[in-house]
Amino acid sequence: METNQQIVEGLYAAFSQGNVPFILENVAENFTWQDPNDPAIVPHGGSYSGRREFLNFFQQLDADTATLSFNVSDYATADNLVIATGQHGVQAKKTGKPLTFEWTMVWRFENGVPVSGRSYYDTASAEKIYQ
Repeated sequence: METNQQIVEGLYAAFSQGNVPFILENVAENFTWQDPNDPAIVPHGGSYSGRREFLNFFQQLDADTATLSFNVSDYATADNLVIATGQHGVQAKKTGKPLTFEWTMVWRFENGVPVSGRSYYDTASAEKIYQ
């Protein structure tokens, strides 16, 4: 049986390969995701509830952002939580502006399945590349 950290590692590997179906298959049906950006500025920002909306997050992210790099630096786990830190290099497709930023993501689990995730990073810098 995989640990919660191994599950998150698999989700990140799938993201790096563009394998969104794998990600959706391995989160709870009612999974919630929160991206801290203002959706009025960054189209993929905001809250998403359920697999269908989580798919919408990835579709919007792909439509407005090119991923240049994605690296995980470290993991910390406690009970039903996995916290990961890393860097994400992106380029806003509309403006062509690039940015590499440090992030932290918090994943909550129930019975070995991710039920929610939330990303934390410098939204002021991120929002500037979309304007």
